Amino acid sequence: MSEFILHDSEGRQLEDPRFQIVEHLGIGWFTFELVARFAVAPDLVHFFEYPLNLIDLVSILPFYLTLLVNTVVENSPDLANFGRVVQVLRLMRIFRVLKLARHSTGLRSLGSTLKSSYKEVGLLLLYLAVGVSFFSVMAYTMEKEENDGLTTIPSCWWWATVSMTTVGYGDVVPGSIAGKLTAFACILAGILVLVLPITLIFNKFSIFYKRQKQLEIAMRTCEFGEDLREVSSINLRNYYAHKVKSLMESLSNISRISRSEHSLTESLR
Repeated sequence: MSEFILHDSEGRQLEDPRFQIVEHLGIGWFTFELVARFAVAPDLVHFFEYPLNLIDLVSILPFYLTLLVNTVVENSPDLANFGRVVQVLRLMRIFRVLKLARHSTGLRSLGSTLKSSYKEVGLLLLYLAVGVSFFSVMAYTMEKEENDGLTTIPSCWWWATVSMTTVGYGDVVPGSIAGKLTAFACILAGILVLVLPITLIFNKFSIFYKRQKQLEIAMRTCEFGEDLREVSSINLRNYYAHKVKSLMESLSNISRISRSEHSLTESLR
């Protein structure tokens, strides 16, 4: 993609103006959308407690902070080193990818699953921490004099983490028989440690994904069941609109019944 890379007279890399135009248009639209939703929000305090609203704010905030920092640096040459902050802010652009969660059933289900499975995730991390600590010490004891890649505890932590998660880069491998037996036990323990909590998390993900699909169908047909009221990502506006519609239909039916009874009474007289 060298045709999209531009450089100034001093050899510094510049951004393509075409990409800048697309970025400005996108940021302008996202800003308008966020401001409009904020303006019509019934509760401004709880508006940013919703995770997707925070993601929207974080995704557009680096753009305006970058403009502010660039303006300050241009007006004050003494703050040229402050330009490094711009590079950090540019890295925050990756958070814009999280905006896809608003339009993805799978990502919303994954977020709800992780939110409700914090105990299982904590248990998984605890198991991994204990296993990595144990097997890294074992590997250090067995290989510190025979393997140049396992001569320190931190390097053994890296090896144990790669082995327990069954990634297996192969950059560092034990050479002795005792070290290989330790590696075998580490890999086997990693499989057992990962399977148990992940099974529970996957079951919850299946439940949330199924509910999210049911919710999407209910949003289109405006029919909400009792089991969908506890879904955290439900659109309450549509839910209450459905309830108001049902109430108005009930009142209309009662009114028609009352008129019919009144007409029947008048005819009997």
